[in-house]
Amino acid sequence: MGKKGKRSRRKAVTAAVQASIVAVQTKIEELNVKFEESWHINLSSQAADELREGIQLTQRQLLKHESSSTFRMNLPTWTWFVKSKLIAYSNLMAVEFDRRNFEGAIQIYENLFQKGNIKMKMEILSDVFPSLQLQYHEALLRQGKGNIDTFITLSKVRISYGGKDDNLEGDLFRSANFLRTTKHFDAAIVLGKQLEELNADIEPLATSYLEQYLVEYYPKFGRKIKSLPESFENIFIDMGDAFGNMVEKYNNGGFDTSVDPETLLVLAQWIYLLHQFSSDDKEIMMKKEAIGFIEDYLDLISKVETHCRTCTQTATESEVQLVCSGCRVACYCSIDHQRMTWKKEAVKGMRFGHEVLCPVMKAYRKWRHANHNGDHERVSRLRRRFERECLYLLSDGMGLKDKCFKK
Repeated sequence: MGKKGKRSRRKAVTAAVQASIVAVQTKIEELNVKFEESWHINLSSQAADELREGIQLTQRQLLKHESSSTFRMNLPTWTWFVKSKLIAYSNLMAVEFDRRNFEGAIQIYENLFQKGNIKMKMEILSDVFPSLQLQYHEALLRQGKGNIDTFITLSKVRISYGGKDDNLEGDLFRSANFLRTTKHFDAAIVLGKQLEELNADIEPLATSYLEQYLVEYYPKFGRKIKSLPESFENIFIDMGDAFGNMVEKYNNGGFDTSVDPETLLVLAQWIYLLHQFSSDDKEIMMKKEAIGFIEDYLDLISKVETHCRTCTQTATESEVQLVCSGCRVACYCSIDHQRMTWKKEAVKGMRFGHEVLCPVMKAYRKWRHANHNGDHERVSRLRRRFERECLYLLSDGMGLKDKCFKK
């Protein structure tokens, strides 16, 4: 074969390799689009599978062509595959974290940043590294392996990235919730104030004040405020301003439906707390208002009954949801997730689980079913039962009676 024939053959081989590379790149980009779509509608299992498929394609391409002169000499193409692989792993870590697979998230992070060329990885993932680092340390704590002081420091450092990435608000919101569950309220309040400055979201700050009061202060009073610590009075004023604005916004039809429904439970707690300081005629109205917020909360979550109450995974043909046998409302994607949130962290930022919500959901379901079917004989009785369960949830289930209303 002459020189021209060899050159023609090399060109043909090079063209075939390039066409193969482009085909794989196109497939990976399609998987990334599917991942974004799946993640947006809470199909977290499907999103994880799409990321893993993209990682496998990328890895095969790198192994297949790493010794090829055609591929090796094309540095931009090689860099594209490396970057694609690292970004997919970082997205997978976030997915596994939100699926509450904390051990899996820890392993992904350690594989990303503790092996290989760390400098190159840091350059590629510089935009998402602070978010991944915060998730990693929270996952460690949830597995009983981390250090809370390190997490608090990282949470405060995270504030310095304000306006530089899209993950900041979500990271601060999640961190504030976690710090409340571990009773580090001062740090949670710092993050709550930052969120209020970023997007006028007062829920984390107001909830932190409420939760701190429930845990830290045990004033002895009846229906009138007697002697309260000065620090509590300041918190009480801050809570009043924050929740007052939330109630006004909600009553005016301006409540942001993108806010977690659990905000309504926070409002119910605050209104119920205030009724202890009210006159008898106003007490009845405030109790009804607190019950109304619980009803609004149940109305909202009833619209997503097929979402896992632990990780928000949407039901699909392959992801059959388990339904709580007690209330027949709450759904879970697995028995592990049902057990995980039976007693703790079922509601973001609150220290109670489905165990205390179950009777309320059951009473709500029966009342709504009778009301829908026009069963007037049972509606009034079931409504009274529902209201009793709501008041018990507020006083005993959430701990307000024992922690706030001791005489």
